[in-house]
Amino acid sequence: MDKLLLIVNLSQTLEKWNEKLDSIASEYMDSPFFGAVVVVVVFIFGYWAISYFTKK
Repeated sequence: MDKLLLIVNLSQTLEKWNEKLDSIASEYMDSPFFGAVVVVVVFIFGYWAISYFTKK
């Protein structure tokens, strides 16, 4: 049950971050440099989240 609550909270947090990133990206996405930075940040966060939540 706790894992389900964690997944729901994580999903809501990701949805909020998605909205914030979308509003920021809509202003600056004309620049290829900013787009590359966003992709790298999302990749690093994803790598960290997977390694953090799969620890034994």
